[in-house]
Amino acid sequence: MKVLIANILLYSCAAALPQLLGDLLGGGADPMVELEYGTFKGTKKYSGVNSFLGVPFAKAGRLENARMLGLEDKIQGVQDATNYGPACPQQQLIASPISGDNGDIGGLLSAVEQLILPPIDGQDEDCLNINVQIPEGINSTAGLPVFMWIHGGGYELGASAAVGSETTALPGLLYQGANIVTRSIEMKQPVVFVSANYRMNAFGTLASQEITDAGVTNLLLKDQRIAMQWVQKHIHRFGGDPSKVTVMGESAGAMSIATHLLLDESEGLFRGAIMASGGIMKLKPYSHAQHVFDFIAEKSGCGSTFDKLACLRVADYAKIYNAVQQLPNFLSYESTVVPWYPRPDGAFLPDSPHRLVRAGKARKVPIIIGAMKDEGTLFSVVPQLNVTTDEDFQLYFRNVFFPHLSPDQIRAFTSLYSEDPREGSPFDTGYANAIGPQYKRLAAAIGDYTFDSGRRDLLEHVHATQPAYTYRIEQDLPVLGQLPLLKNLGLTNLPILGSFHISEVVLNAFGFLPPAVSKNSLNIMSTWISFVNNLDPNEHGLADLPHWPTWEPGAKSMFRYTEAGCEIIRDDFREKQMRFINDNAETYIY
Repeated sequence: MKVLIANILLYSCAAALPQLLGDLLGGGADPMVELEYGTFKGTKKYSGVNSFLGVPFAKAGRLENARMLGLEDKIQGVQDATNYGPACPQQQLIASPISGDNGDIGGLLSAVEQLILPPIDGQDEDCLNINVQIPEGINSTAGLPVFMWIHGGGYELGASAAVGSETTALPGLLYQGANIVTRSIEMKQPVVFVSANYRMNAFGTLASQEITDAGVTNLLLKDQRIAMQWVQKHIHRFGGDPSKVTVMGESAGAMSIATHLLLDESEGLFRGAIMASGGIMKLKPYSHAQHVFDFIAEKSGCGSTFDKLACLRVADYAKIYNAVQQLPNFLSYESTVVPWYPRPDGAFLPDSPHRLVRAGKARKVPIIIGAMKDEGTLFSVVPQLNVTTDEDFQLYFRNVFFPHLSPDQIRAFTSLYSEDPREGSPFDTGYANAIGPQYKRLAAAIGDYTFDSGRRDLLEHVHATQPAYTYRIEQDLPVLGQLPLLKNLGLTNLPILGSFHISEVVLNAFGFLPPAVSKNSLNIMSTWISFVNNLDPNEHGLADLPHWPTWEPGAKSMFRYTEAGCEIIRDDFREKQMRFINDNAETYIY
């Protein structure tokens, strides 16, 4: 595995470096950068790229609003920034009890667990650190565009440099910004890459009357905003241009960016946004999550105290952490109905994103928003074990997604999705991959509701005021067999997932599958880097790609990435289903 990783990094960092004049950030020695609160020594461990890793950007007490570090926090001496910092506390996904060989359900879950469910180490409540990666040799006045990454993970897990944490899940590889920097150099469109941690689960998303009264709601979104503000203040020290920031996120990261787009305070923090597998959320207010706060308080020994919040702030960390592990996660029976979504609080997040976008609150910046072809499959493998009939299907959505709705309202939603497996997800696979009677139906409905409907919702409400591009990615899983590590993980035997959620950021967007191996990697990286530089995904220099038009209600142009090549298709699949979801957002809300 070490040989494979070395080969990937050597290949992806092999491009010649353009000469930029001025004082070098590091020159031939270890790269150094001086900020107002400290001097940091980076690393050249990735060829052609200077990396400043694990730089602290904010301080925060438990369940308190964070504060950006400043002059009053001056750190003496040169600080080491050669390794990724600790991850924020994680909710560890529960390993599947199903066993079996690769190719059946047990093998599927075993392979997925090895990739995104490793044991989590390297966690700390003091986790608000940021990474900056730049082309080697640039000066502090280079003024390069900035590609800022916000990771996903269901608001329950993840970190700035890996799916699990920086110290597990192939550390520093799956979300390796050096590969993006290197590709940008090859394109002669160099960028500065930034990624940052933010608090999650009970440490960053608790919502309740107590939390609201104390003004400490939506800490995860506030942490992200502080990271963006840090970039505005400090990125020029690394050769970046604070007026040319594009924020990019996947899944929960994309949903977060879609939310930041709707907030007045985001004005000036970024000039463009890329959202992968995430869009407009339909959220009930903070009171809907009171039971989660009460559960955490009870399990942490604070349930009977007068001031539960004050008690939680000093409670034993292990008790809070263990309480988090007892709640549903996105690979459990509850699927994407996780306990950790942001919640409208009337202040920082004044209303549900679906209402804010309809009120015209979106920042007028160019956007790219897209999704995988089969967003719902990964989240349907476990639920389908107990959903085998149409009655089960209706009860599942009644009990898990919409417990506040009547049976007639549930039927209005579920009747949109046919029991015929030929119409389910993985799409366009006929009767294949129907591992259970309702699996493909579940996957279609969960994918549309959680991901694709929010994508369309945003496009329909902003296309008239700003350039808006959309895409769909399809994976050709046999290509994975060209890399021994992935073959050994069994990922070539996962047809029942299709083009599944998260696969593009794990495999393509950060060049884990090098562009020489994967056309998707080459084309995704190139079009997104073009957007960061030009606010237009078409300035990539690849002659075989079609022109990518903006999305309009008539043409509904969508860019389709595949390993065989790219083409423009119509974004009109499952029109009836997603129109129903978005037109009835006030009813089908969680």
